[in-house]
Amino acid sequence: MKQQNKIHRIYINSELSESIHTCSDDLAHRIVNVLRIGNSEELIIFNSKNEQYLCSIIKEQKKINLYLKKKISNKKNKNSRNINLGISVVSMKIMDLIIQKCVELGVNNFYPVYTKRSQYKDVNKKINHWEKIIIHSSEQCGRYDLMSLNEPCTLESFIEKNNSGSRYILHQDGESFCQKDLDREYITLFIGPEGGFDNDEINIFQTNQWKIKKISENILRTETACISALTLMDNYESFSRHSL
Repeated sequence: MKQQNKIHRIYINSELSESIHTCSDDLAHRIVNVLRIGNSEELIIFNSKNEQYLCSIIKEQKKINLYLKKKISNKKNKNSRNINLGISVVSMKIMDLIIQKCVELGVNNFYPVYTKRSQYKDVNKKINHWEKIIIHSSEQCGRYDLMSLNEPCTLESFIEKNNSGSRYILHQDGESFCQKDLDREYITLFIGPEGGFDNDEINIFQTNQWKIKKISENILRTETACISALTLMDNYESFSRHSL
């Protein structure tokens, strides 16, 4: 049986209102020289407006145009809940991994947060790098919208910005998640640093009505806790959708 060629997905930071889209020099280079997509071949483009189209390549002299053939439905990619995730800043290698997995597992808003035991205290220079990871991960996993990357902030600022909906922190002394915890339209989750929270930080969360939860009897690394918690939510979302 002949294997079908993979159709590449590419993010475009522009409106897709016209039937023909002319590629920038950088995008044309990527299509032709990096992805090796030839004339008349198909690809999928999407933008931050939840628009997604099947296109074909049209080469005209030195220009590369995309002919928008058909709009693609985005329903399969739409979660019924909104997930905000705050992460205490850890090593840059681990932050890259966490951001990639947050995109794949449906996080809507991501917050790098400075806590007392954060490994780094100034990561603003990494924002552009993380935005590229978000775009590439969205292209790869089939997600049609982009996860929002918020500016790095203090713990107090994060709590102030996320003062509604169901709010949870992960801690080994918490209670296990139950069905009613996950059956929420708006969930905010915070995961602390490798060294854990100090008592003052736990008190701040409790004063602001955050619930303390755990997903394992073991103490998990930050990236393990993040992936495990989001997978739990994603699996519950899929189960609920297919049970209707």
